[in-house]
Amino acid sequence: MDKLKKAGMVFSGLNPETGLVEIIEIPNHDWFVGVQFHPEYQSTVKNPHPLFVSFVEACKKTI
Repeated sequence: MDKLKKAGMVFSGLNPETGLVEIIEIPNHDWFVGVQFHPEYQSTVKNPHPLFVSFVEACKKTI
């Protein structure tokens, strides 16, 4: 983790019970996030999870 932190990765979601990393980000990248949880279970077409909305918005910027 130390090497990845020094390279710019942010461990933004840690499970308080287990200490496991659940969310990672690279802030200086256009859009980079990795998650260990399942946002698709909370998502519908009419009410998408914010993670998917953010991804689509980032994609639209590259067109």
